[in-house]
Parts: sequence; structure tokens; C-alpha cells
Amino acid sequence: MREKKEDRRISRTRKLMHEALMALIVERGYEKITVQDILDRADVGRSTFYAHYRDKDELLLSSFDHLRILFEQQQQALLESRRTGEAVDINFILDFFRHTGKYHRLYKAMAGKQSGEMILKYQHRYLVNLLAGPLADLVRKRKSLSVPIEITVHYLVSSLLSLVKWWLDNDMPYPPEQMDRIFRTLTAPGLEVALGSEPEPGEHCRAQDFYRLFIDRACCPGS
Repeated sequence: MREKKEDRRISRTRKLMHEALMALIVERGYEKITVQDILDRADVGRSTFYAHYRDKDELLLSSFDHLRILFEQQQQALLESRRTGEAVDINFILDFFRHTGKYHRLYKAMAGKQSGEMILKYQHRYLVNLLAGPLADLVRKRKSLSVPIEITVHYLVSSLLSLVKWWLDNDMPYPPEQMDRIFRTLTAPGLEVALGSEPEPGEHCRAQDFYRLFIDRACCPGS
């Protein structure tokens, strides 16, 4: 019982620091924030902070990991609803636009700055790692591909993140649903070329399969 109380206390302390950092970024911009600012806003001691994080950069990445976990939990709930027969559409690409749009003030506060570059690299690495193995499995029966799979994955992820950044930088001029359609319109021809010739009978390896896997793997990484 004591361990559970300790776990709850640790989670609560980290949550306070996460929330303090996110609020301060919107107010001041990441570069101007000091560890002391975070301590004052979260009302925690310096020793407590360093017991959890090396510096504010580690807290920043941890905070975005926290947001990612919340996002994945939301997607998992939707996926579970679909498995139980409820009419629920799962669309990771669309929900990714919705998710970043929800936190647009936070992203824009870091845009074009060192912190923004750090988060962009973090998101890129996460999505590439999420997709690289499953996409390789999807095309493993093909004798040859026009483009190596690792380049195809990099292209898909980079295109998505670049389009999301443009969307936020331009104050989200189109709704998430339209951005989802734009992304697919722009990337589908390139994916079709990357996949090369028509699949052999019984194989499923076209652009729509990439998108389907992109959606399902993001919703349920452990599947």
C-alpha cells in the first residue's frame, strides 16, 4: 500500500512540473525559462526536480512523452470501441492534426527555436520507430521495391510533420479533416511509385495499406 502511495505522489509531482513547464512555455517561450521558474510555478523543491530530471530539456521531452501517452490511450480506447462492434472510425492522421491543433499555442511558442527543433526530432524518431518494422513486414514478400523501405518511412513521416508545421505556422487555415485529405492526396502518388510494380496475387501492398497500417500501429503500437 505504501508503494502505491509513493507512486501516486511521484506521478502527482511530475504532473505538476509538466503542467508548470507547458504553461511557462506559452507565457514566456522555452528559452527564457529557468529551472527555478519551473520550481516556483510547480511549488516543488530543487532537490525534488533533480531527483526526476537532469535539466529542463529532459523535462520538456518527458512532457511531450506524457502528451504522447495520453494521445495513445485515447486512440487505444477508440480502437477498443471498434473491436467491440461500435461504429467508430479510427484515423491517426486526422487525429494527429486534431491533437497538434489542440496544443497549437504550445507548439507555436516553440516554433523555429531550439526547443521546437528538439521536439520535431523527437516526434520524427518516434513515428519512424513506430512504423519501420511493421512496414518492412508489409513488403517483405516483394522481390524488389523502387525505393528502400527506410527511405519510404522517412518520406512519409517527414511529409506529415512538415505539413503539420505549415498548418500551425499559418494559423490552421483549413480544418483537420481537409488537412488529412491533403496529406493523402500529396503522398499517395509517391507511395505508389515507391512500391513499384503491381503486387503479386494474394499480396496487399499499396498506398492504402500503408495508411491503414499507419493508423492502426499508431493506435495500438503493441499489436
